[in-house]
Amino acid sequence: MKLSLVDMRTGESGKIVEIYGGYNTIRRLDAMGIREGVEIKKLSAQFMRGPVMIQVGNTQIGIGFGMARRILVEIEGKDKGVKLVNREGGK
Repeated sequence: MKLSLVDMRTGESGKIVEIYGGYNTIRRLDAMGIREGVEIKKLSAQFMRGPVMIQVGNTQIGIGFGMARRILVEIEGKDKGVKLVNREGGK
């Protein structure tokens, strides 16, 4: 399931699949090691559009709300689809 970094829950991990932004935004994030294909973990977030703390490798980074909402992450451990099973045994 794809979520923005802002919508992830604290403690969730995932892989960055897409970054929306201009050249400078992508370049700044790349300099911090935040790029597509990188595994990250959300450590915390502040109430009311505050910064988001993430872990990239062994490094903890704080990202502003505006940048964080432009980063899409594929969450690990989430089912990609729902499988329906008839447990009643009926016809």
